[in-house]
Amino acid sequence: MRPELVQRLLQRFPSLRDLKAEAEEARREEERRHQEEVQKAQAEGKKPPARVESHVPVYPNPTFLVPREDLLEVCTFLRDDPEFRLDYLSFVSAVDRPPDSLEIVYHLFSTEHRHNLLLKVVVPREDPRVPSVVGIWDGANWHERETYDLLGVIFEGHPNLRRIMMTEDWIGHPLRKDYVYEDPAWLVELARQRQQEIAATGGEPIGERA
Repeated sequence: MRPELVQRLLQRFPSLRDLKAEAEEARREEERRHQEEVQKAQAEGKKPPARVESHVPVYPNPTFLVPREDLLEVCTFLRDDPEFRLDYLSFVSAVDRPPDSLEIVYHLFSTEHRHNLLLKVVVPREDPRVPSVVGIWDGANWHERETYDLLGVIFEGHPNLRRIMMTEDWIGHPLRKDYVYEDPAWLVELARQRQQEIAATGGEPIGERA
């Protein structure tokens, strides 16, 4: 995506954060500090310090952090504006960031201009709500359902927000990092009945063998 488009987007929506630009600046600052340490060591006749692996993320495409209250306006603009024309939503997913937040990720592509863009929305784990973008990109439907199913994100306004991979009676959301499996109620009851049947025939209840 051309730099002038990035600047235009930031001017149109001042609430956005350019995560790629922030990461590149952070890497430059790391390099500057490293060079200062090297020069200081050389001046003192000491061995230069080893380069420390950076933990600053790398963003291959323009990536923006969007306040959730601005998401629908930003997405509609990106789809409809002739210079952006991000008409294809290739995926919606989320990342659990314990202990406090979930990060929802939207990957957008323009079939006309052949450029990409990523949007991120960070929400509290205790209030994991974000507007559905199904009304903007119909292809978001199953992606949002999968993200709800596995990570518990509530996409407000989704036309049919229900589980898509796990069973309807599944307890919890398996891709949350604090997830602990629990048997559904029907399985607990089935096991209880089976234990009773075995005990009634004089057999040993399952799980109580010596």
